[in-house]
Amino acid sequence: MQSSEPTTTALVQRCLRGDARAWDALVARYARLVHSVPVRHGLTPPEVDDVGQETFLALAQHLHAIDDPERLAAWLATTARRFTWRALQRRRRETSLEDVEESATGAADGPQLVSPLPTPADLLEGWGRQEALYAGMQRLQERCRSLLTLVFLSVSEPSYDDIAAQLGIPKGGIGPTRNRCLQQLRAILEGLGFGHAQ
Repeated sequence: MQSSEPTTTALVQRCLRGDARAWDALVARYARLVHSVPVRHGLTPPEVDDVGQETFLALAQHLHAIDDPERLAAWLATTARRFTWRALQRRRRETSLEDVEESATGAADGPQLVSPLPTPADLLEGWGRQEALYAGMQRLQERCRSLLTLVFLSVSEPSYDDIAAQLGIPKGGIGPTRNRCLQQLRAILEGLGFGHAQ
């Protein structure tokens, strides 16, 4: 008996034509896989949510460059691992700063508890924000979309010099332009009913 589910290739093709339902189906198909990566590394539910958002937003920006959609699971797992590693690095930096502050004040906390796994409600809330971010990014002007993608989503983490060269804008204008673009994105998300989306 053949499955009535569309192939990943078919979903990707429909997404590239602007089919929002296909995007929802694609996120639903791979959300558990994506979120399992940060969960296995012990990230907290908010961190798991952030990795999921970043991974699917990166997919939205690079969907046209996916050569073999049937290998999308591997691409998503690799991308989720990169964002998970970044989250772990941020945590280590923050923990180091906290250790310095604690040793300076003499404060001592009790043993750290293992972070709980995200509940289904946590995951559904995260998926909703991913869809909102995807929709919001699509409504931005091309220049803002490109800038935010380079600053926040590029795996290679380009320098401001690289970004200025790629987008043809002065290096000193990147920060103010980025802030304006984020304000536009926030306004778009609020217009879509996601006033608390990050």
